[in-house]
Amino acid sequence: MRYAQGEVYSLPLPHSVDHVEALGKHALVVGSDGKDLHFTSVRLARLPVTVDRYTQKNSAQGETRSHGFFYQPESEFDGLLGLPIIGGGDAAAGQLRRESACVLFLRNHALSLADLGRLDARPAGKERNDGCRASCVDWYGNSRPLFLRGRIFALMGYEIVEGKLDQQRIVETRRIDFSPAPLLINR
Repeated sequence: MRYAQGEVYSLPLPHSVDHVEALGKHALVVGSDGKDLHFTSVRLARLPVTVDRYTQKNSAQGETRSHGFFYQPESEFDGLLGLPIIGGGDAAAGQLRRESACVLFLRNHALSLADLGRLDARPAGKERNDGCRASCVDWYGNSRPLFLRGRIFALMGYEIVEGKLDQQRIVETRRIDFSPAPLLINR
């Protein structure tokens, strides 16, 4: 809808619309077709038009609340985006109860979307329930991309993973697990 004139435009999409995010002056529609996760770039001109679509097979959003997505512009036409995802045919509703499997990173170049790769979470190995002292999926989700002073991070549960772009792919450079030590109660 063009807010100034009140005109409504319909864009045919082969997927649902879970949320719409800003890509500079344009937009990104994120949604599912029930099996795959889709990212569709939209040019917001006189008439909106879809430009490109990236499909992540057998995946769903790991965080559907808006702060799971983040876009880092690099110029008027380019930038990086990240979104936590889960895989294996899991329903997106599962993101409200468990940690994301990874954070997916894409490059936007003039609304063309390219896969940069992912930063993966390590399996917990043991149940880490600290009563929401350090991390809590119920609060605001527990996974998100972070872009800070030219650096790229993925927060996933009790881990912060740093990555860097190496020949148009993201590669892990280091990680830290900040799980709190178990509480010991002496009686």
